[in-house]
Amino acid sequence: MFSNEIVWENKETFGCEYLKCLITDTAVLAESTVVYLEPSSPVQIDYKIEMDRSWRTKHVNIYSKSGQSLRLTSIKSGKWIDQNGTVMMELEGAIDIDISATPFTNSLPVNRFDWKPNQQRELDMVYISVPSLEVSKMKQTYTFIGSRGGDSGF
Repeated sequence: MFSNEIVWENKETFGCEYLKCLITDTAVLAESTVVYLEPSSPVQIDYKIEMDRSWRTKHVNIYSKSGQSLRLTSIKSGKWIDQNGTVMMELEGAIDIDISATPFTNSLPVNRFDWKPNQQRELDMVYISVPSLEVSKMKQTYTFIGSRGGDSGF
């Protein structure tokens, strides 16, 4: 079992994120709080992501300080249901999530694949916009630049 705590500073919108990540033999669990300033008001979300050991999202729960919440569950690779059990056909084919308020979710496809230098992948992502918690499918491109000193660049 491996546990790590990380804090990110958001210099663009004056904010930060506190993330706790636990990696076990069977799962990767992330729990976080993100706080930042929008022009009209402060934003706070709390999220929990449950993944398998291959970094495939199984469940994501997001709670907003404004009272909104979102729960998505992957019922099969690339198939999603919402908190009411409704199949979200518009997300079909997307495996990874990307929560707009955090850099952490960009690491999910990065950790899920083996990468070669200069390799590029175009992926369908379940994009969750914060603070609205609107969900859509979005194509994103990831390019592995290379490794240096144990760090990987994308």
